[in-house]
Amino acid sequence: MQYLVDLYNELLVATAAHKAFSVQVIIALCYTAALVNSFYRAYKHKECFSDFLSIAVVSSKYLVTSLLMEKVLLFISNGGSGEFAQNIYLALAAFNVLSVIVLYKLHTKFSYVLGELFFCIMKLTLLLASAHFILWFKLVVLFIQEEHAYIHYIYSFIVLYVSIALAIVMLFPRLLKTKLKVLVSPSWP
Repeated sequence: MQYLVDLYNELLVATAAHKAFSVQVIIALCYTAALVNSFYRAYKHKECFSDFLSIAVVSSKYLVTSLLMEKVLLFISNGGSGEFAQNIYLALAAFNVLSVIVLYKLHTKFSYVLGELFFCIMKLTLLLASAHFILWFKLVVLFIQEEHAYIHYIYSFIVLYVSIALAIVMLFPRLLKTKLKVLVSPSWP
């Protein structure tokens, strides 16, 4: 168990001492590669426009939320209130819900086809929004800071799983047409 805690602290805990290379950098590179690849495939008419819109919205959302989290870390490292900064989780939940709404509106306006990638991204983004909201509710509303540490571990796992799953399905959208779909896309309706 201690090994898992140490691994969690080394790879996933954000600190003021920024490392040049982390799991988040790998995920950001995958999102960027997926966006560039999707743009190229859409330009060559080899990709469904629905997939391009979905990848563009998710990549943009990841960029903005990463910058938002970076600003919060700088705020805390400059002596800002950590308790006030915990409201970032509510902002992240709201931003995820907003990205789902934007994605739906873009699809209804520009694309009349809702692809499998669209539904996969909707499910994963709503799962991510729920995880952000639950952690915010625990930290801010209930004001439970140290107790129930397992919630933080579950939250971190969900965020990492969703980020990696999104990167995989955006890089390889045809994966959703195989039996491996169950690994990266939730099966609820």
